[in-house]
Amino acid sequence: MKKNKITLLCMIFVFVMTVNCTFAASNSTVTSKDWLDPSVPSFSKTYEKYFEHVGFAVEYGNFGNGWGTKQELYYDEVQKGLAKHANQITMGNEFKPQFVMAWWGNKPTVSGSFTASNGVTIKTPVLNGLQRIDDILAICKKNNLKMRGHTLGWHSQTEDGFFCKDYDKSKALVSRDEMEARLEWYIKTVLERVDNWEKKNNNGQHIIWAWDVFNEATPDGGSSWLRTDSKWYSVYKNGDFLVDAFKYANKYAPKDVKLVYNDYGGIYGTSVSDKHAKQLRVVDLILSHKDDATLPTRLDAMGLQSHHSVKNSAGAVEKEITDFLAKGIDVQITELDIGTWNSYDKEKDIVGVSGKQFNSLSDAYKAYFQVYIKNRKTASKHGVESITVWGLNDENTWLNMEYQKKWLGNCNQFPLLFTKPNSNKWVYYTKPAFYAVIEAAN
Repeated sequence: MKKNKITLLCMIFVFVMTVNCTFAASNSTVTSKDWLDPSVPSFSKTYEKYFEHVGFAVEYGNFGNGWGTKQELYYDEVQKGLAKHANQITMGNEFKPQFVMAWWGNKPTVSGSFTASNGVTIKTPVLNGLQRIDDILAICKKNNLKMRGHTLGWHSQTEDGFFCKDYDKSKALVSRDEMEARLEWYIKTVLERVDNWEKKNNNGQHIIWAWDVFNEATPDGGSSWLRTDSKWYSVYKNGDFLVDAFKYANKYAPKDVKLVYNDYGGIYGTSVSDKHAKQLRVVDLILSHKDDATLPTRLDAMGLQSHHSVKNSAGAVEKEITDFLAKGIDVQITELDIGTWNSYDKEKDIVGVSGKQFNSLSDAYKAYFQVYIKNRKTASKHGVESITVWGLNDENTWLNMEYQKKWLGNCNQFPLLFTKPNSNKWVYYTKPAFYAVIEAAN
């Protein structure tokens, strides 16, 4: 009996080692496959034991003046891939103020009025992109996808006229009281549009489970902890626009929809950056008003964009996460990609840069996902509760835009989990980094 047990244990050991070695070897020599191939594991199902929401940023079709044509989410082939690999998406552009307003630099039609909580009555413009919201929500319902709403407030990609008298960008900025009223009206209009669609078309069940209430309020350098070059700051002269945004989001959003502050740049090299401290200060400001007697704020999570590179470190990622968890809120990884810098061999998945932290893109992805798993949210503690990879394929990554490439060695980047070898087809193929992420979960 004892001999049989020893034999059985030896057989199990050999089997386990064989499986592990085969998979480890495949991480560098893995065969790229169509993401819909039955042998390719599902990203979201692999991670459902750790995170409720996992997915990708996508585009639908930037139909404004000069903004391109129909893209990704518009096509059935891409929807099938998302239905397999994701249970949530984030729209790369379509839910940003510029696309919801869709004035494209023109003076909008003004057709209504609104009396705000501060007693100010304003004239209200037509938001031309609201139908696009409905169309995208319908696609999500069809494919059983949830969504992170991105974003209600931002200094960028917001029509200049929104801050000016008569919504005319050639005129002076409005007063703070009127800007506060406009902010409340905009947040109310967008949130109620989504809520009404969900009640009418989805039995009241939420498709949008979280909103980035405000995006990127901290500067990249300088002594100020807020962007002083934003029109929000120009009108308010301080950070109260953040407080207002979160109190109005709390007023109009369903209580079970998460409210998030979203920002980037919390890591520099292998440590947290000066910007990280500024973001902690933003969180402190918003939380300091959560017990206000009238119109309290609500902040449920910090959104860490996580535009990392192979030169960053897992230790810095964990430090960034745990500092926000210590504030008594959760963390959402909202825009993950990993810049490969220069001297990257995409065929061998090998990085060749001086001062590198990781030897390959796969190493970096695996290390970061291990940190996310270690610090995940549970029933008893705050933690990482969702992960969004910022893009579907290397060929369409924002990191290859000319203004962005300069930060990563002025060369092409390959920062994502899939590639699109045929530019004429909406078919994506797996990369070694994809299998590294799967391995981290297993």
